[in-house]
Amino acid sequence: MSTNVGSSSTNEEESEKVVIEQRLLKLDEVFVYKIPAMKTADGHRAEDWNLATPLATCSLIVNRRDDSLCINIMAERPKANAPPGATESYLFAQSIIQVKSDQSSHKLEHWVEPVVDSSRYFAMRIRDSRTGREAFIGIGFRERNDATNFRMTMEDYVAALKREEKAQVLHQQFEQSLEHQSAEGGDGEEQPLPSMSNLSLKEGEKIHINIKGNGGSKRVTPAASNKQTPKKGLVGLRKPPPPPPDVDAAAAKASSVENTVSNTQEKEEDEWGDFEG
Repeated sequence: MSTNVGSSSTNEEESEKVVIEQRLLKLDEVFVYKIPAMKTADGHRAEDWNLATPLATCSLIVNRRDDSLCINIMAERPKANAPPGATESYLFAQSIIQVKSDQSSHKLEHWVEPVVDSSRYFAMRIRDSRTGREAFIGIGFRERNDATNFRMTMEDYVAALKREEKAQVLHQQFEQSLEHQSAEGGDGEEQPLPSMSNLSLKEGEKIHINIKGNGGSKRVTPAASNKQTPKKGLVGLRKPPPPPPDVDAAAAKASSVENTVSNTQEKEEDEWGDFEG
């Protein structure tokens, strides 16, 4: 894709108008046919064009110039005052498309219409710039990819026009809103910007955040702890441990147990002594 910028003026007082031209597509081979009048209302048929004998084999260039789409069919001819075999390109046929969404007569199908029996052939409306006469010619492509690229280029052109029209409407609405705001503001005085919201905490305010976890102990809030705490008695004190056992009393108890065992053994020995000898 190439872009050319040119300028033109009707007189010296008018400011120069910038014209932007973009090359959208270039195909090295396209077949041109002389087509008969359409036989039925269904559309043109490529089978009626005598496809074996095209009128010419040319190249095709698609350019966008401002809001127009120019389809140029270029042919080759011998170059004058040049060595034998030298050729030059010249404009064989041209179709200038000007799509307007608000006019039914300016749809894309008014200039380029696909045939009903093939995806590689199109009927194209051309216009003679000198006489202003219009006629239909047939164009076809050997490769299906070339036909697809040609069709998609025209569809992209229509889609770009719709986006530009929408952007222009939004721009006009924006300018109207600015004019409306300036009219309400009086003598061009700037309106004060709205103050930002104060999201800081006031004195004494707190933020409580509850974080849910899979496990672990739950945190008791101060309010809950106050409800569970009794009003009377000590808070948070355990019972004292029992006093240690008395050592002397334990020793005396152990001594009495030993004396009892010793007396029992002596008594048994005396009883057994009566049976001896």
